[in-house]
Amino acid sequence: MPMDARALSLTIWALVCVLWLVAMPKKTRGKAWHYVIMSVPLLVFAVRLLDLPPLLAEGITNWLTCGLVIAVITALAWAAGTMKRNHGIMDVAYSLAPAVAGWALYTIHRPANDLLSLGFLATLTLWSVRLSVQTWGHNIRSERQPYAHWRKTFGKDWLWWSAFQVHLLQGVTIWVWCAPFAFILTAPTPHVLWIAGAGLLVWLSGFGLQSTADRQLAAFKANPANRGGLLDTGVWAFVRHPNYLGESLMWAGWFVMALSHPFGWLSIIGPAYNTYFMGFASAAPFKEGHMARTRPEAWAAYCARTPRFFPFPRPRSSKVTETRA
Repeated sequence: MPMDARALSLTIWALVCVLWLVAMPKKTRGKAWHYVIMSVPLLVFAVRLLDLPPLLAEGITNWLTCGLVIAVITALAWAAGTMKRNHGIMDVAYSLAPAVAGWALYTIHRPANDLLSLGFLATLTLWSVRLSVQTWGHNIRSERQPYAHWRKTFGKDWLWWSAFQVHLLQGVTIWVWCAPFAFILTAPTPHVLWIAGAGLLVWLSGFGLQSTADRQLAAFKANPANRGGLLDTGVWAFVRHPNYLGESLMWAGWFVMALSHPFGWLSIIGPAYNTYFMGFASAAPFKEGHMARTRPEAWAAYCARTPRFFPFPRPRSSKVTETRA
């Protein structure tokens, strides 16, 4: 990427950040998180201006290319969500954007390490298709929470603020997660097959855990006798959010694949942020709050015996129960 193009890209994102700040309503909660998210691409653009080793420069350029693809998909999702008055469409776009970005990079580079690249793309496509079908069914009919709540809260400001609060915020988040993609598809060491195999095993463990959790939850909800109840058996007795843990393991699997690249270790930011987001920043906390409000006693008892996100250490009450059993 020529220096002029790099400087222009940095300038454009800086202008986006200015618009983001200007558009932000005073009543916005979690402003600090917006500041952090908008700053990450700014930092990456700035780093790309430096004189870097060729392999690292290529990896960062590819990561930024992923960002451009995701930005286009995000813009289309915002336009569709605005017309349909349903920004839950972004949940569908979230599951499609990484796959489109991955295939776009593959098309651009046509990497020589076909086994690693094609194995990665196969797992990415499987993840994307499965999740997009699931989210389409959950989000396409009507606008769900928290989007419906935000629409009511921000009123007339929602027309433009939704582009930042929903789409850009999630778009940049997804882009950060995709950091390993840029290194997987340009790895110059295709002979390191054991790394690809290790990554595939980690990914398969996550996919198996998430798909099992989703299947058990669907069966539980389909039984009228369970209405208002709490699923605490199967993998849901293992941790309180096995679906989110499975998601994090899949992204960790792609990071392991990225270690085939000499600078792939730098993409640890992707799975680290994904794990933080799923378990501690957004996905799990949102579900925890909902369950604590709707099923307070059952949820408190469930929390006392079942770990939140990681299976260890087990809660003390769980250990006592297992000992007595």
